[in-house]
Amino acid sequence: MAATYTTDLTNIALAESGETWGEPTGATGGGVPSAETDYYIQQAACFSKTMAISGGGIGGMGTLASSGQSITTPQAVFVWIFFGCPNTLDLQANGGLRIIIGSSSANYYAWYVKGSDTYTYGGWVNIAVDPTVASQATQGTPTGTLQYFGTVASTLATISKGSPFGTDTIRFGRTLQIVGGDISGYGTFSGAAAKNDANDATEGYNRWGLFQAIDGGYLMKGLFLMGTSGTAVDFRDSNKVISIQDTLRTVAGFNEFEIRNASSRVDWTNISISALGTTSKGKLTVTDNADVNFESCTFTDMDTFTFQSNSTILSSTFRRCGQITGGGGTFDTCTITNGTAAVSLALTNLNQATDCTFVSDGTNHAIDLGTVSSTTSMNWNNYLTGYAVSDGSSGNEAIKVSVASSQTLTINVGAGYSTPSVYNTGSGTVSVVSGQVTTSVTVQALSDGSDIFEARVLVWATDASNKFYNASVTITGSGTTATVSHTGHGLVTGDYVIISGVTNDDDYNGVHQITKINDDSYSYTADETLAASPATGTILVKWAIISGTTDTNGYIEDVRSFGSPQPIQGWVRKTSGSPYYQQGAISGIINTSNGFSVTVQLAADE
Repeated sequence: MAATYTTDLTNIALAESGETWGEPTGATGGGVPSAETDYYIQQAACFSKTMAISGGGIGGMGTLASSGQSITTPQAVFVWIFFGCPNTLDLQANGGLRIIIGSSSANYYAWYVKGSDTYTYGGWVNIAVDPTVASQATQGTPTGTLQYFGTVASTLATISKGSPFGTDTIRFGRTLQIVGGDISGYGTFSGAAAKNDANDATEGYNRWGLFQAIDGGYLMKGLFLMGTSGTAVDFRDSNKVISIQDTLRTVAGFNEFEIRNASSRVDWTNISISALGTTSKGKLTVTDNADVNFESCTFTDMDTFTFQSNSTILSSTFRRCGQITGGGGTFDTCTITNGTAAVSLALTNLNQATDCTFVSDGTNHAIDLGTVSSTTSMNWNNYLTGYAVSDGSSGNEAIKVSVASSQTLTINVGAGYSTPSVYNTGSGTVSVVSGQVTTSVTVQALSDGSDIFEARVLVWATDASNKFYNASVTITGSGTTATVSHTGHGLVTGDYVIISGVTNDDDYNGVHQITKINDDSYSYTADETLAASPATGTILVKWAIISGTTDTNGYIEDVRSFGSPQPIQGWVRKTSGSPYYQQGAISGIINTSNGFSVTVQLAADE
């Protein structure tokens, strides 16, 4: 179904003919407010008043709701306000234009929201005020009941003609919600703006003030909610420019883009979002692990970002933003510059950021890895500018991490990438190893040189130059889980081993991907339930550097650092499906500076 757009805004007053509006105490300058049908912004009328006050003065208008309103932060009161002679207003700091909220016309708080210095061109503006935020003035002794709502203008010059001061619909809430969406009508920014800006009997007398179309883009405030806990959204849009309104009288978390429901999908391409103010700069939160894809997007002067493991961020820029929490998501070819938090990007593994550029103003870390509780290796393939060049605790090291006692984090730096400095707050060890190299195998048909897809490739170490070769181990089994005792193995989760020599249950033998338990043990899953435990025989294990199948280009690779040249052997074959090929051999040495690359041509076997 096509996307639908709704809001949680609740009407307090529509400012239509027939409503009762009067003057608040302390702001009785000018005429009595009356229904205005010439320059309204919502539905068919607003309320306006003359401001013929000699030399200027204070005039206002307001209305008493039928009962007290329950407004809970971060919700706010949304008020449409207009002043036709902006140059006569006092400055914003002096209360040129004010929103008033209180218990009666004689007892209210006033928030200064605009003035001649910030409202230069006049016109209708929608202002949000959170009643829990400190006001700038008080009239009488308002109680906690929020029942009286209105606006006040303070002028410095006589206005002799017309009714320049207008107020339209007053509502409270925060959310523009989008759900549904498919090929017949994905959720889009333009769709949200069209619904927000509608003012007719078909689409609704809306003018919500949450996401309005402006010259060159859109103006957003409040919560832009994509999906709900009960209903997913499919939201896809590109090439849009969005400004987050300066909501001076709200709380920090008022402005936000949020994605809910794990079944949702949100694709943004070339979306540019910038904050216009500093009070509520706008967060972006992926609450549920939805399919989120951002490409070539730009975020400027915003607050925090929270992603999850199904989030993919490509070629995007974060400029002067708060902390980005990766949540297991991936960042590729992104630029993160002059982050405003102590950490620009929080990750659980350095492998989640590739070809990214981090720029520091000298006051933050590029990445915080949190706690590393076991010995592990991670790859660093990113660029740095402005970070400390030496390890330390200045707060400007590229990587912050806490490595647990007796554990080691090895950071393998790819060729051509910046070498990161490290601030290790733990008692373990960090080893930064420069010079990652690529071990690659390309598989082709001998007959015509065409690439062979899904050829099986296995490459293993043939001596203990870097890890181990034919190490003697013991193995126990439970169900399909085999647990290997292997002192000082040096492996990490995801590595492969070749087990051989088990004689009492052949299901232990073969090539297996391991899960690290600790420095001296790991486990793997056998293809069948293990009938015997422990395994017996002369059990040996080899380190498998590559184990997998080739891609559509006949290619497979491994990227890592080697402390010394590593002799290898291996084989390639294609027996899993037609066309079939005979087995080919691999042998050579992985060089520490330029790795190893080989093309293997296979003869047809059918």
